[in-house]
Amino acid sequence: MVRSALVIATILLLGAPALAETSPPPAVDEAVETARFTALVAKADRERAAGRLPEAAMAYAEAFKIKEEPIVGGRLGALLVELRNPVQAADLLLDAIERGRGPEVSPEERHAWLTAYDVAISQVCRVEVTVSEPHSRVTLDGLPKNRDGHTGFILFVPPGEHELRATLKGFEDAVIDFKAIKGGTLRYTLALRPLPSFAPIEPPERLLRRRQLDPATNVEEPPDDELPKREPIRGGVVGDERRSGIRGSINAGPVVVFGVATWAPAVGAVLGGSLQVHEHVSLGLEGRAAWLASGVEGGQIDAMTAGGIVSACGHYRWFFGCALGHLGMIRVETSGESYKPASVVGVKPGGGGRIGAKVQLTTSLYVQAAADVLGLSSGVKIVVGETVVSDQPPVMFSTAIGAGWEF
Repeated sequence: MVRSALVIATILLLGAPALAETSPPPAVDEAVETARFTALVAKADRERAAGRLPEAAMAYAEAFKIKEEPIVGGRLGALLVELRNPVQAADLLLDAIERGRGPEVSPEERHAWLTAYDVAISQVCRVEVTVSEPHSRVTLDGLPKNRDGHTGFILFVPPGEHELRATLKGFEDAVIDFKAIKGGTLRYTLALRPLPSFAPIEPPERLLRRRQLDPATNVEEPPDDELPKREPIRGGVVGDERRSGIRGSINAGPVVVFGVATWAPAVGAVLGGSLQVHEHVSLGLEGRAAWLASGVEGGQIDAMTAGGIVSACGHYRWFFGCALGHLGMIRVETSGESYKPASVVGVKPGGGGRIGAKVQLTTSLYVQAAADVLGLSSGVKIVVGETVVSDQPPVMFSTAIGAGWEF
């Protein structure tokens, strides 16, 4: 019996070091993870080369969980664009573009990331968020974001209605409801306001005395420290209440028109307004007038145009194209210094098209530039005696720049 106990004790003592050595040291764990990471990246590269994109994306994703290398994130983001998942793709590609600047990233691969990023952000809305308090819990539509607790970060969200919410112990919630526009950029600040401080908890006997019924009204007296519930802050500092689908705008600026009785430029101004009836469609109405900067063919002949333009425009990101309808007039005047004084006005209906670009400076202020071509019902022919001074075809070109305000 004693001998058996000694044998068992000896086995346990000798086996203890062997058991302790079964758990690998940290260096071995790191080497295993590195080998697994390398194998997953190699597998993903093979699957991508073979055209098996879902399998390649899953392998890249597993590798990215082990080590957040920008080259892996960039390849995964480019695949997600092809797999029609632009929201996650835009975040991965932006990180890869910002961090992937080493010699291991070839110019061709970096160019592929930039191209994929342009495609991704054209399908989503970029939201730049600022939080007034660090380490706040931020959610988008109830899902946690910004797990590191930064005070500034970027989100990519699909078009549509969304809710941003920031919470922190000791502060009122800050909430912003907003509508994300495809290809747009929005900036919001979540401002958390400290909760009011409360008096110390009173002893139970005092609390019971204060809650005794009022003999005059037979109604329980409310405690002094009860405060009405306060709604969370909606809108933050920069955010607005959710807007309806239809938005209006007004704009104004200078215009240069070619084809007012001559190809010489006529300079004037334009004032207009529009309704954004859909994310990609707007209807507009504007009035403009322009005067020739010099006389026709160097003579004492002046000309000007004035009229209204109705437009139906299609929008894609910063660019837009419009179909135009024009109803206006061209007036030609001869000076008494060289000719018999006269003034002739011709009404010129017509139609045409417009192309332009619009850049949003803030959520309301924007600038735009556009070029038009209009075909008119008839041209302008100026004859002095038997001399044809000008024979202008029924076409007008114009360019304009301006600033506008959306509401």
